[in-house]
Amino acid sequence: MRSRKPLITMALLVALFAIGIPSLTPHVYGAAAPCSPKCAIAILSPGSGGVLNSNQTVSTSFLVSFLVHNYTLVQPGTNNDVNTTTIGAGAHNEGHIHVFVDNVYITIWASVNGIPLTLTPGTHTIRLDLVNDFHQEFSPAVTASTTVNVVDPLQSTANTTQSNASNAMYYSLGALIVSIIAVILVAYVAFKPKPKMA
Repeated sequence: MRSRKPLITMALLVALFAIGIPSLTPHVYGAAAPCSPKCAIAILSPGSGGVLNSNQTVSTSFLVSFLVHNYTLVQPGTNNDVNTTTIGAGAHNEGHIHVFVDNVYITIWASVNGIPLTLTPGTHTIRLDLVNDFHQEFSPAVTASTTVNVVDPLQSTANTTQSNASNAMYYSLGALIVSIIAVILVAYVAFKPKPKMA
């Protein structure tokens, strides 16, 4: 009987793990399935894809404002479940956003606040992808993109300052020339020989 006791204890432990592990494992509700009911993301500002502000010119640091529809943004791994999509009454979608710049992954975002970006001067394409808790895109993908033209404000200020300095130099040179001509004319009139009276 003693020899069977450790064997039975071991069998019970294995059975407990076999039953307990699947209940602790995150479930995928249709990974790579469509976002259901229909969810969406839109970039509000800035750039060519901006719904509210299509101005493409931005400084090196700026915010990307966006709107999600029928989607709850949550930090990945904060729930016991994968929280991708639920179906039925009260269905909702949960996950986060993958942020790409020029097709290069930058960061995840799980807040409704704007996404702060700092980019080098030039033209850049920004893409926001809605993904599930396992970082998987929906099928079809739910994305939004915009194109911005980043301008360095310091470089712009330096160019403007240099341009203003050049303009001031030209204006000063013009004023000097006008002053010299005025002095010559005044001197000519003042020192012009007066006709003799007979």
